[in-house]
Amino acid sequence: MSAERCLAPGKAMLIGEYAVLDGGPAVVAAIDCYAVAQLLPAADAVSPFVAAAQAEAGAVLAGLGRAAPGGVPVVDTAAFSLDGRKLGLGSSAAATVAAVGAIFAAAGLDLASAESRRLVHATARRAHDSAQGVAGSGADVLASSLGGLRTLNDAASADAPLRLPSPMELRLVGTSRSASTAELIGRYRVAGSAAAPTQQRMAQAARRFLTGCRAGAVPEVLAAVGDALAAFLALGAALDCELATAEHLAIAAAAEQVGGAAKPSGAGGGDLAVALLPDPDAAEKFTALLAKERLILLPLRLSEQGVHTLRT
Repeated sequence: MSAERCLAPGKAMLIGEYAVLDGGPAVVAAIDCYAVAQLLPAADAVSPFVAAAQAEAGAVLAGLGRAAPGGVPVVDTAAFSLDGRKLGLGSSAAATVAAVGAIFAAAGLDLASAESRRLVHATARRAHDSAQGVAGSGADVLASSLGGLRTLNDAASADAPLRLPSPMELRLVGTSRSASTAELIGRYRVAGSAAAPTQQRMAQAARRFLTGCRAGAVPEVLAAVGDALAAFLALGAALDCELATAEHLAIAAAAEQVGGAAKPSGAGGGDLAVALLPDPDAAEKFTALLAKERLILLPLRLSEQGVHTLRT
């Protein structure tokens, strides 16, 4: 079997989480936490996501007139958990992307090319939707495939990733509670029109974030994150559940104390918070405040690199 490994980064939703479910804009970041896939002669068992990746990748290769490589993609996603608790970094999507990438690379496709990465993205999106039994927003697969900061449902988007205004810094903070994304989205769907006003607030916050990034306006981006936190609190009230937990609010308070802003990432209810700080000095002060509050700053940063291979 090939000694080549395929790596796919995790993701963190920065803004627009519930808005994107109904066609609103959102921003997702690829994070330097990697699923690692390698083709091996056999495996005791594979997840539904890896099985779907193998089926979809095989079909694509057949359409290209290429033979599917032998072996089974085995994927390590240990980096996506802390002390046995998931961090909300998109492990299933990263595993799917890494598995597709490993198969394509073994079949001779060059993952360094933008065209091949786009093919991985399209293939992994189908596989991930198939394995989970429902079509998601695709944000996690997009980030894992292409890397960087990516936008969804954004009329002004282009192939180039979005950029945070300089000298802004992104930090990720774990919480002590794991949350079920499927359960929370289910509540949101059941709420229907009762959740519509807060969904619109989230969409407006995401548009403000995009405008701020493109204008290089740090205050506008931070204000958008604050708007999104307020929308999370309102949506939690509408759904009668805690989307912005006490830990999320403590993280937001620490960020605000140094001139930044923070909010839940993803569906909320636990898992992860994202913090945007105006500059490196503020990021250092934020780190010190988190240590004092015994909150979990994760040693992770934005990954500009999407799916890629390494030879061992």
